[in-house]
Amino acid sequence: MTNGIFISIKPPYCKLIKSREKVNEFRSKIPKLPVKYFWIYESAPSSSLKYCAIVDPPVHFPEKVKEIGNGDQSFNEGNSKYTYAYPILQLYELSEAIPLNILKEMYQFSPPQGFAYCARYPELDTFLKNHAQWREVF
Repeated sequence: MTNGIFISIKPPYCKLIKSREKVNEFRSKIPKLPVKYFWIYESAPSSSLKYCAIVDPPVHFPEKVKEIGNGDQSFNEGNSKYTYAYPILQLYELSEAIPLNILKEMYQFSPPQGFAYCARYPELDTFLKNHAQWREVF
Protein backbone atom coordinates (compact mmCIF):
# COMPACT_ATOMS: atom_id res chain seq x y z
CA MET A 1 0.00 0.00 0.00
CA THR A 2 1.25 3.46 -0.89
CA ASN A 3 1.31 5.69 2.16
CA GLY A 4 2.52 8.92 0.63
CA ILE A 5 3.23 10.96 -2.45
CA PHE A 6 5.29 13.97 -3.40
CA ILE A 7 3.33 16.97 -4.70
CA SER A 8 4.21 20.51 -5.77
CA ILE A 9 2.28 23.50 -4.45
CA LYS A 10 2.79 27.19 -5.27
CA PRO A 11 3.97 29.41 -2.38
CA PRO A 12 0.72 31.42 -2.01
CA TYR A 13 -1.23 28.19 -1.48
CA CYS A 14 1.35 26.82 0.96
CA LYS A 15 0.93 30.03 2.94
CA LEU A 16 -2.87 29.59 2.97
CA ILE A 17 -2.52 25.98 4.12
CA LYS A 18 -0.06 26.97 6.86
CA SER A 19 -2.44 29.66 8.15
CA ARG A 20 -5.39 27.22 7.92
CA GLU A 21 -7.16 29.48 5.43
CA LYS A 22 -7.02 26.53 3.01
CA VAL A 23 -8.08 23.23 4.59
CA ASN A 24 -8.34 21.02 1.49
CA GLU A 25 -5.79 20.26 -1.19
CA PHE A 26 -7.57 20.06 -4.54
CA ARG A 27 -6.39 17.69 -7.25
CA SER A 28 -7.65 16.63 -10.68
CA LYS A 29 -5.93 13.23 -10.52
CA ILE A 30 -5.23 10.98 -7.58
CA PRO A 31 -3.04 7.91 -7.01
CA LYS A 32 -4.52 4.48 -7.63
CA LEU A 33 -3.78 3.46 -4.04
CA PRO A 34 -4.77 5.36 -0.88
CA VAL A 35 -2.35 7.88 0.60
CA LYS A 36 -2.02 9.14 4.15
CA TYR A 37 0.47 11.96 3.66
CA PHE A 38 1.92 14.40 1.14
CA TRP A 39 5.54 15.49 1.03
CA ILE A 40 5.09 19.06 -0.21
CA TYR A 41 7.58 20.70 -2.52
CA GLU A 42 7.00 24.46 -2.62
CA SER A 43 7.60 25.73 -6.16
CA ALA A 44 9.52 28.86 -7.23
CA PRO A 45 10.74 31.15 -5.92
CA SER A 46 11.18 28.97 -2.80
CA SER A 47 11.95 25.83 -4.83
CA SER A 48 12.33 23.59 -1.80
CA LEU A 49 10.79 20.66 0.01
CA LYS A 50 9.18 22.20 3.09
CA TYR A 51 6.11 20.40 4.44
CA CYS A 52 4.41 17.14 5.26
CA ALA A 53 0.60 17.11 5.30
CA ILE A 54 -1.37 14.29 6.91
CA VAL A 55 -4.56 13.87 4.89
CA ASP A 56 -7.88 12.06 4.92
CA PRO A 57 -9.12 10.13 1.86
CA PRO A 58 -10.22 12.50 -0.90
CA VAL A 59 -13.74 13.80 -1.34
CA HIS A 60 -14.82 13.15 -4.95
CA PHE A 61 -17.07 15.76 -6.59
CA PRO A 62 -20.12 15.86 -6.62
CA GLU A 63 -19.64 14.98 -2.94
CA LYS A 64 -19.21 18.16 -0.93
CA VAL A 65 -16.60 19.45 1.51
CA LYS A 66 -17.33 21.67 4.49
CA GLU A 67 -17.05 25.25 3.31
CA ILE A 68 -14.36 26.40 5.69
CA GLY A 69 -11.47 27.58 3.57
CA ASN A 70 -10.12 28.89 0.32
CA GLY A 71 -11.50 27.03 -2.71
CA ASP A 72 -14.14 25.02 -0.85
CA GLN A 73 -17.19 26.85 -2.23
CA SER A 74 -15.86 26.75 -5.79
CA PHE A 75 -15.25 22.99 -5.46
CA ASN A 76 -18.75 22.35 -4.07
CA GLU A 77 -20.39 24.36 -6.85
CA GLY A 78 -18.46 22.51 -9.56
CA ASN A 79 -16.69 25.71 -10.61
CA SER A 80 -13.27 24.18 -10.11
CA LYS A 81 -11.08 22.24 -12.52
CA TYR A 82 -10.45 19.84 -9.64
CA THR A 83 -12.62 16.83 -8.87
CA TYR A 84 -10.89 15.66 -5.68
CA ALA A 85 -10.35 17.39 -2.34
CA TYR A 86 -7.99 15.97 0.27
CA PRO A 87 -8.85 17.24 3.78
CA ILE A 88 -5.63 18.36 5.49
CA LEU A 89 -5.63 17.07 9.06
CA GLN A 90 -2.14 17.99 10.21
CA LEU A 91 0.78 19.97 8.83
CA TYR A 92 4.46 19.67 9.69
CA GLU A 93 7.25 21.96 8.50
CA LEU A 94 10.87 20.95 8.05
CA SER A 95 13.22 22.75 10.45
CA GLU A 96 15.37 23.43 7.39
CA ALA A 97 13.76 23.32 3.96
CA ILE A 98 15.65 21.22 1.42
CA PRO A 99 16.46 23.30 -1.68
CA LEU A 100 15.99 21.90 -5.16
CA ASN A 101 19.72 21.77 -5.95
CA ILE A 102 20.28 19.46 -2.94
CA LEU A 103 17.21 17.38 -3.81
CA LYS A 104 18.52 16.89 -7.35
CA GLU A 105 22.12 16.23 -6.32
CA MET A 106 21.45 13.80 -3.49
CA TYR A 107 18.17 12.17 -4.55
CA GLN A 108 17.78 12.82 -8.33
CA PHE A 109 14.51 14.55 -7.39
CA SER A 110 12.45 16.41 -9.99
CA PRO A 111 9.47 18.46 -8.83
CA PRO A 112 6.32 16.56 -9.80
CA GLN A 113 3.78 18.09 -12.17
CA GLY A 114 0.90 16.13 -10.62
CA PHE A 115 2.30 13.78 -8.03
CA ALA A 116 5.08 11.23 -7.65
CA TYR A 117 4.92 8.04 -5.64
CA CYS A 118 7.37 7.78 -2.73
CA ALA A 119 8.75 4.62 -4.35
CA ARG A 120 10.24 6.86 -7.04
CA TYR A 121 12.49 8.49 -4.41
CA PRO A 122 12.94 5.82 -1.72
CA GLU A 123 16.11 7.31 -0.17
CA LEU A 124 14.47 10.72 0.14
CA ASP A 125 11.31 9.19 1.60
CA THR A 126 13.39 7.29 4.18
CA PHE A 127 15.39 10.40 5.09
CA LEU A 128 12.24 12.48 5.56
CA LYS A 129 10.61 9.80 7.74
CA ASN A 130 13.57 8.83 9.89
CA HIS A 131 16.14 11.62 9.99
CA ALA A 132 14.63 15.00 9.10
CA GLN A 133 13.68 17.42 11.88
CA TRP A 134 10.01 18.45 11.78
CA ARG A 135 8.01 21.13 13.58
CA GLU A 136 4.26 20.70 14.04
CA VAL A 137 2.31 23.60 12.51
CA PHE A 138 -1.13 22.18 13.39
